[in-house]
Amino acid sequence: MQQRRQQASGACQEERQPQDESKEHSVKTTPQSPSRRGCYFSLAFSIGSMGLACGSLWQIPNSSDRISLQRGLVLTSLGFIYFVSLTDFCNKYLLETSHGQRFRRKYRLMMSDVLEITNKIVSAIQASFSFLVGLIVCKSTCTKSFVYASHFLMEAYGWFGTAYFMYDIWSMYKVHTQKLADKLHLLRITKGQGSPLSNGHANGKVNGQSSGGNNNGSTPGTPHEICDYDGACVQIPKDGRWDFLKYVITHPVMMIHHVFIGTFGLLVVTYIRGGGHCIYSYMFMMEFSTPFVSLRSILSTMRLKDSRVYIANGLLMLATFFVCRVCMWPYVMWRYSLAIEAASMWAAMCGLPRGCLVSIAILFLPQLYWFYLMVLGALKVFLPQKRRPPNAMLPATSAATPIPTALKNGKN
Repeated sequence: MQQRRQQASGACQEERQPQDESKEHSVKTTPQSPSRRGCYFSLAFSIGSMGLACGSLWQIPNSSDRISLQRGLVLTSLGFIYFVSLTDFCNKYLLETSHGQRFRRKYRLMMSDVLEITNKIVSAIQASFSFLVGLIVCKSTCTKSFVYASHFLMEAYGWFGTAYFMYDIWSMYKVHTQKLADKLHLLRITKGQGSPLSNGHANGKVNGQSSGGNNNGSTPGTPHEICDYDGACVQIPKDGRWDFLKYVITHPVMMIHHVFIGTFGLLVVTYIRGGGHCIYSYMFMMEFSTPFVSLRSILSTMRLKDSRVYIANGLLMLATFFVCRVCMWPYVMWRYSLAIEAASMWAAMCGLPRGCLVSIAILFLPQLYWFYLMVLGALKVFLPQKRRPPNAMLPATSAATPIPTALKNGKN
């Protein structure tokens, strides 16, 4: 009887344990449900804004019609909603969902790493849209007139895409300030422990958890510096604060590129000019290399620089950047010289207005600078410098040093 009672009580306990575990599991998963709803709520906002933008263009009958000022402002507003909500979705997915938390633990990502990955994902998506629009407009207009043909899709995405460049300046600033906060936090933790810092992250374990990262593979000169998204080492202020104006001043190339593209390049050119969209479509197709640039940064943040995927993506990045950004403008100018029947490409360029030449220089010269940095990075990967050990020269030095005569004779 006692054995039966013990077996019955054991069975009851076994039945209660799954119930208790299910209750505990329900208690644990209940707090995550609001975050998941907020995550997908942001995704719904992003998809809805893109749907409204596409729906507003569905009523345009002719491809050569213009985009009105009212419709353009609506598209810009929808662009802000789309990119901000898409960023919010990516951040919440990586920070609050179970899949995102497992991803962070696997690759030991800090908060600044998550923000940087999100920034690059949104950048790659915008670049894909830009390339697709440029390809459609190029096929539609270049067969009609290289100089004068127009397409409403070019102007429409000019209004929609300008929101991205304004948003991206603020997004990069938030990544920068979060890197400062993470680096200062690690400095406080590792102070007095003698743990070296590398690339803005602590090596080894901090509070029992591994932390790592690379910030695009650059190494700070001192422990009180961080490596920014473009590889430049920036001094950490003593109070840990970095205002927006100082960030803009210390990143002039990127700011000029974003402000020029976001205002003059995508608004003034498309709305006031009202033609030449075949030429501008090539400018949009320059973004074909951006997804590879973004993927390189993401793989670097995940510390996968030694993987085959990183090397293959780097080669594709160099090839697409060289073709789409370095060779694109000479090709467009050559096509333009043929269209106007100029004596040479140089003669065609000399006939352009001074403002147009300045605009071409603002767009083209940063591409050469960034391609130069990419080539230097590729050389470091494929041609690493061999480091000699500190005592490698000791045998040669000792052999070259003459031995005193007294030591040869055994005298002190």
